[in-house]
Amino acid sequence: MVRKRRLRSDAANNSVFLPMELIIEILSLLSVKDIVRFKCVSKSWNNLTSDSNFVDKHLKASSRNPHLTLSWHENNAELTKNVVPVSVHRLLKKQSATVSSDDFHRMENPSRFVGSCNGLFCFLSWIPLAQPFKYFFHITNPATRTRSEQIEFTFGEDFHFTFGYDASNTTYKVVAFRAKEISNEVKVFNLGGNNCWRNIQNFPVVPYIRFDHYYIIPSLNNGAHLYGTINWLALDKSITPIHQFVIVSLDLSTEKYKQFLLPLGFDHAPFSQPVLRVLMDCLCFFHGFNLTEFILWKMKEYGVQDSWTRLFKISYQNLAMQLPIRLRVKTYCLHYPLACLYVNGDTVIFACECCKKSLIYNLKDKTVVKIKSRNTIYWFIDSKDYVESLVSVH
Repeated sequence: MVRKRRLRSDAANNSVFLPMELIIEILSLLSVKDIVRFKCVSKSWNNLTSDSNFVDKHLKASSRNPHLTLSWHENNAELTKNVVPVSVHRLLKKQSATVSSDDFHRMENPSRFVGSCNGLFCFLSWIPLAQPFKYFFHITNPATRTRSEQIEFTFGEDFHFTFGYDASNTTYKVVAFRAKEISNEVKVFNLGGNNCWRNIQNFPVVPYIRFDHYYIIPSLNNGAHLYGTINWLALDKSITPIHQFVIVSLDLSTEKYKQFLLPLGFDHAPFSQPVLRVLMDCLCFFHGFNLTEFILWKMKEYGVQDSWTRLFKISYQNLAMQLPIRLRVKTYCLHYPLACLYVNGDTVIFACECCKKSLIYNLKDKTVVKIKSRNTIYWFIDSKDYVESLVSVH
């Protein structure tokens, strides 16, 4: 008995005390799945991991493990579409994008994946043939497997939607716009607000919207979200002698617009539409040139014209994706031959929508590895950046 008491006393004396700062640091590096389990340890841990400061800290740490969202139709069934996040590390290591899903990841039909921001997904659905056009949208967090209630609203047709975050007001916003050559209309919805749409100032330059007649898909220019702004490519018809592409940017905090010019080396209208995308935490755009090369530009300092840098120019032959003769006619592949989804050092992930394929390219040794998948994945449209988070859907 005396010996047992000594052992307990020694164990108590040897117990390790961890300061709360260190506990917070350790917890912030864990996956959302682990943190959700640890919420059950004690009431204090539940309060700690639910605190907004901890949620922000965990979100920042999660950004070191980037994901891409993948969407596909299950068993080629057009009525069952799934959207799930997949770790880029997994794609690079296994070179496989075969994924599975469950009811939580299945989208209603008809519906559209609007975008991803801070670990939240925004989905839009609608009632076909309804007059006036009736929409619904809802927010999900795939990491915590939580879903908001649907928000119903009535609009006219031909609206495009995008999703972003106003950090200065800690508010998530959905932007809806209808772009026409003569006129345009822009509306904003604040999540968690009074559940109504507000009209804001129209675009000074109308975003370039083009639908493809061969594939029923949303536009590639629905907006790139970066640093509390949403950015679109637009054609400025006041610039002569040609209609030149510019970037129109909406600040979600002030709800005012700015315009940026594309780099000086990009002084012509390319055959294929340029595409804006956030890569390496910077605003980038890419385009094909003469059906032979893929070019990617990077704005190193957001909003600074002189910071544009041509990151790389790659021959389609190097990518083992030379366009066949049959695609010299006006087809989908001709206009949207390739997309850049991820860049880190010499490693690049590309995707081709028309053939539903993706590949890993090494800029240094020019090697190509195709990503295998048993799913028919819509890489080009719905592959968006994603990070795990504890952000609430409410």
